[in-house]
Amino acid sequence: MIEKKKTRSELKREAIINAAKEAFNEFGVQNTSMDKLAAMAGVSKRTVYNHFESKEELVILLLSELWKQSMADVDLSPLKSKTIEQQLQYLLEHEIRILNQASYIDLAKVAFGHYFYRPEELQQQAAQMSKQETALYKWLEQQHADKVMVIDDIETASIQLHSLIKGSCFWPQLMGLSKTLTEEGITQLSQSTADLFLARYMAR
Repeated sequence: MIEKKKTRSELKREAIINAAKEAFNEFGVQNTSMDKLAAMAGVSKRTVYNHFESKEELVILLLSELWKQSMADVDLSPLKSKTIEQQLQYLLEHEIRILNQASYIDLAKVAFGHYFYRPEELQQQAAQMSKQETALYKWLEQQHADKVMVIDDIETASIQLHSLIKGSCFWPQLMGLSKTLTEEGITQLSQSTADLFLARYMAR
């Protein structure tokens, strides 16, 4: 299949997004101006604004990409040789590592500030992101179908899992109450969360 050639506009948009990723990682979101993004992308400031109305819009796009990466792009091949407990720990660790990244927290702070006085927009964005069927969601469906676990409401169970890990590896860091987790902390959180969840949903 022949790949469609990208238009000049598409190439410029891609350059802006790549520049934003680089700049936000190197300088932080707060210290990155639209002028700096334009210079790094090799386009005019007007071109940047033609594609993105604000820096916050760029932040939300990148945050959405990271969310998709953490929730969907998971290598599931190692699961075959693991126990149910180890499988869940593996999936949780993958998500925790993304949520625990300083760059993810940095982007989330800007997005949170943007949406703080826009609850309706926040609800729309959250609904759009939650519609993505994640690797963990599919795994929960499979365990229920195989009668390994008894989960009457997969969506609620998935929310419970994410609430458990975000309570330790996202919200405290977002509010500046604690530092990102160490490797030991990531392992402990994934193990304790898996134990708690399986105690509730494992088939007897």
